[in-house]
Amino acid sequence: MGVAKILSNQTLTATAQRVVNRRVVEVLPKPDLTTQRLVFRLLTPRDEGAFIEALRHSRSQVRRWVPVNHEGESDAHFFHRTMVKARVQDIEGVAWRRAAFIEQGEQAGRFLGMFNLMKIRRGLEWSCESNWWLDTRLAGQGFGTEAVQGMTDFAIGDHPLGLGMHVVRGFICRDNPGSIKVAEKSGFRPTGNRELLEINKALVRHDEYECWVS
Repeated sequence: MGVAKILSNQTLTATAQRVVNRRVVEVLPKPDLTTQRLVFRLLTPRDEGAFIEALRHSRSQVRRWVPVNHEGESDAHFFHRTMVKARVQDIEGVAWRRAAFIEQGEQAGRFLGMFNLMKIRRGLEWSCESNWWLDTRLAGQGFGTEAVQGMTDFAIGDHPLGLGMHVVRGFICRDNPGSIKVAEKSGFRPTGNRELLEINKALVRHDEYECWVS
C-alpha cells in the first residue's frame, strides 16, 4: 500500500505540473484561399505585431491610396478594428477581408498585407469591390500580383468554392502605377468612369476598373 501511495502521489504531481505549464493554444482560422506561395486567412490577435510593423514601414505609401488609421487612432486600435470588422462582415456576408502570409521558403509565415473584397451584393448582378495593401519591403517579388490574381479568381469562382461574383470592381488613383499594373495583370480593365473617393479626409480622384467572369 505504501509503494502504491507513493507512486500515486508522484503521478498526481507530474500531472499537476503539466497542467501548470500548459499554455493556451490558439487555433488559427482555416485558410480559405491558397496560391502558389501564399495563404489567406482572417487576422488573429497573434498577428498584431507583424501587422503593425508592416504598416509602420509602409504607411507613407499606403495612406495615399487606402484608408488606414482614423485621426488620433493608434496602430494597435487600428489593428483591432480591422480584425473585428473582418470577422463581423464575414458573418454578415458583406465582405471578405483576409490577411495574406508567405507560405514557403525563407520568408515562410511572414505577413504580406491585407486583401479585401467589400460591398458584396447578390442581386441580378453579383458584384463586389476590391482593394489591397502590402508591406512595401516585399514589393518587387511578384507577391502583390499573385495575391490579387488569387483573390480575384476566388471572387469570380463558382460558388461555393468561390464567391460566385459576376464582376469585381476596383478604384485606383492614376498616380498609383504599381496597383494599376497589378490590376491589369489580374484581368481588370478600365471602364472610363471616375469617382471621387475620400481617403484620409481628402477627396481623391480614382479610375474605375472591372474584372468580369468569363
